[in-house]
Amino acid sequence: MAYSRRDRIGHFVRKQQQTRRPCTHACCRGYREHPANYPVILPDRTLRRARDEELQQHFTRLSDDPSGKARIGEARILYEMERRDRAEQQRADRAGQRARARRSQQAARSAGRMEREAEAQRIRLQAEAATRGYLVTPQGRARGIADEEILTGREAVFWRYATEEAKDFFTRNPRPTAAYFRGRDTRAVERATEPRRRRRPVTSSRTRP
Repeated sequence: MAYSRRDRIGHFVRKQQQTRRPCTHACCRGYREHPANYPVILPDRTLRRARDEELQQHFTRLSDDPSGKARIGEARILYEMERRDRAEQQRADRAGQRARARRSQQAARSAGRMEREAEAQRIRLQAEAATRGYLVTPQGRARGIADEEILTGREAVFWRYATEEAKDFFTRNPRPTAAYFRGRDTRAVERATEPRRRRRPVTSSRTRP
């Protein structure tokens, strides 16, 4: 069958092929349309996929066309450009909102951290004043236990190496641990120790003859 017609890209096509469709040759594969061969009224798919430069070039060509179809084509291009501007502005607004939310969260975390540090410092100064600076027993200092471990460390370390003055103070006042800032009562409460169970002697099941 002879190829007697050209499509709008300029390629020869058969008579049964439509001339207003995108190019289906190997150069394009039907995925793009050449701006120089755009129809007067662009379909929705072409409007969405065309670049801004391509739409501007086609709008300039339509300005020289006095036909009514050219005015419709211009209106569609203007609407598409306005849609893209609105979408870009919405993306910018959402990005600005996310940035403001991140800054607000960072400021809230920073303020909370400063409040926790100030509260911990207040309790520390009160404890040092009540104990005259002696929070750790000599045995604890010999083992390298610091005052910070008595203030915020484990309860087992506190009960083993805290001075009697420190135990008395923190029985009436909370320790500035992480649990304290989560709302828990961290006052020192000595737990009764369970009596050790006596080990039963191991008896052999064998009997001597």
